[in-house]
Amino acid sequence: RFTVAEVGGDHADREMKAFTAGNDRLHSAYGFLYLYADTLKGELIGQGDQMWPDQQGEGWPSWTFSNHDAPRAVSRWAKGRDEKAFSEMALLLLMSLRGNVFVYQGEELGLPQAEVPFERLVDPEAIANWPQTLGRDGARTPMPWVASAPNAGFSTAEPWLPVDPRHLPMSVDAQEADPTSVLHAARRIIALRHAHPALRTGGLEIESAGDLVIFRRFERAEGGERLLCVFNLGFEAVDWSPPAGARRIAAVNWTEADGSALKPLAGLIFAEAR
Repeated sequence: RFTVAEVGGDHADREMKAFTAGNDRLHSAYGFLYLYADTLKGELIGQGDQMWPDQQGEGWPSWTFSNHDAPRAVSRWAKGRDEKAFSEMALLLLMSLRGNVFVYQGEELGLPQAEVPFERLVDPEAIANWPQTLGRDGARTPMPWVASAPNAGFSTAEPWLPVDPRHLPMSVDAQEADPTSVLHAARRIIALRHAHPALRTGGLEIESAGDLVIFRRFERAEGGERLLCVFNLGFEAVDWSPPAGARRIAAVNWTEADGSALKPLAGLIFAEAR
């Protein structure tokens, strides 16, 4: 069993820690730090680290970039950049954070916020604020399983919300057939987290939190692994080279031909020499 607190309000940070402190309360607390952020910046990573500084007796955070109450992260954060590249970088970043991570349905496909016609909106908040905000219905539309099936294979009956036609080419069956798809990248990235204890339960140490985000995940045991995580969240390429002896174990939006140039939305993880 796994218990998690979802806490909002002005004192959420304090109350999340109270719900999870010690060993006899809830296992984790669900953080909203990223959900309502309009821009993905390195400062957010730093804020998360400051909120949960890994002190004795402290609880354990949970993070997500999207959920049913917030517009999808790729539509909030890509800002004109390649949405596929952004989705893969965001998945690698999410899996590198300290704490439990939640992948919201559709993130593993790179789905953008769905466009729901006004006459099909059902969320009171979306109706009241249309068209000023993206609303919540656009994050709640059916999962596209089969591109050619009625309602994208989600249901044989008319669903509560319509399928966005833009989601059909991103359906599960279409991405299963494409080894370069976000879905295949998501599986590799999730497997990476399972394979490295430092990513699951290790500490986090931030080196840089600007457009170029650099941090370490590390095991506390003597001789434990140390992983160096590097992400270019900006709009321009930057030059950066790993320290001597570091071994690359993951990369998105980067190839050997790029060398020390990190394109926008590049993400890399290295195992550091012990």
